[in-house]
Amino acid sequence: MSRQPLNFVVLGGSFAGLSIAHYFLDHIIHELGTFEDAPTYRVILISPSTHLFWNICAPRALVSPNLIDPEHAFVPIEPAFSRHPFNEFTFIQGWATAVDTSARKITIETSNPRDVSYRPTSDRHGKYRTIPYHALVIATGSSHRSPLYSLHGIHEETLAEMRAFHARLQTANSIFIVGGGPSGVETAGQLAIHFNKKNKLRKLLSPRKPKTITLISGGSRLLPRLNPKTSKKAERQLKNLGVHVVHNLRQLSSTVNTDGSSNCILNNDMTITSDLLIQATGVYPNTRFLPPSMLDEAGYVATDRETLRILGPSVGDRIYAVGDCAAYSKNYILDVYEPIPSLMKNLQNDLLAHEYRLQTIEALEDAHFHQNPTDTQLMPITRFGGVGVAFGWRVPSFMVWVIKRRDYAMGKAKGSAERGANPFAVK
Repeated sequence: MSRQPLNFVVLGGSFAGLSIAHYFLDHIIHELGTFEDAPTYRVILISPSTHLFWNICAPRALVSPNLIDPEHAFVPIEPAFSRHPFNEFTFIQGWATAVDTSARKITIETSNPRDVSYRPTSDRHGKYRTIPYHALVIATGSSHRSPLYSLHGIHEETLAEMRAFHARLQTANSIFIVGGGPSGVETAGQLAIHFNKKNKLRKLLSPRKPKTITLISGGSRLLPRLNPKTSKKAERQLKNLGVHVVHNLRQLSSTVNTDGSSNCILNNDMTITSDLLIQATGVYPNTRFLPPSMLDEAGYVATDRETLRILGPSVGDRIYAVGDCAAYSKNYILDVYEPIPSLMKNLQNDLLAHEYRLQTIEALEDAHFHQNPTDTQLMPITRFGGVGVAFGWRVPSFMVWVIKRRDYAMGKAKGSAERGANPFAVK
């Protein structure tokens, strides 16, 4: 009777998780098995959504389905792994609810039991599964406050949210955007271009009612992570599009009125009512299922910045974190893809070391990821430009359009799903 393969579990089916799973199946799994009767391995990818959300395009996709069809922003995950043998890859749609590092097991809540092909343990109703892991990568990412910018579960919910937002947007006169970071700045710019940019031909063929767009920033300037010149340039472009920019105000809470309008309660004792309220106030890590001993004070996974192994007491061997959920990350796309070769080299070393220990052979030397200290952000704002920095250097306005704005790199979404490829890698 053949032995069960050892489970390499990847939590998270977005950019980081997909890249990890593809890398392991393409480059590592067949380099293992160093002796007769050595262990075999299987990747188990766990994600609440069956689709990758290309949320890079969210600031434009939320403006109008005529700009980017929301359906095209979601790429199915399972077909992207069809080239791999079924016995080497399993996809489970569900949420991790607990990780027991002492027993080396994960408890998940499945949203579609038919997708679960590996069921060693289940509750009476078949909703929860407990899966043992030999190695584990946590790549659960982070979520925006608004469901327009990131998945908050299954992709159908995000798709429905976008469609409902499009319907409300048509009749809205005033839009209030909370957050002076990249999401808020890009969204304000894309909305202003679509509804407020003067164009005689469009006025005749497709008239659009102008919107009053207000963007509030909690600090003294927009894009506080970037240099002040870039912040001033972004604000100038927004104001030229008619966006009202207000600084040093923070939202305390919000309420929804019976007519669908929203009240935004600010920290200066003012309440602003608008037809639409967009929350663009940053992200939070998807790590609530992890024990506190594995997290830092902000709730991110405490990770060695070079080896990507998770720190903390009694964590155990062969457990890592990568991407937006990890404490090292600055929530840039570079911090998703650049650490993966180092992580995967160390994973391979750790798996080989386990095999070698069965033969009493010495372990291997770790690889080390060195994070790029510079900033890279591209934010289309105007019709043919925007602001941005690449590796700390300011990018000319027209280059922002060339690199990103034309279609928000939609053509690269399929590659990220099918190969785990970095969509912005320089060849």
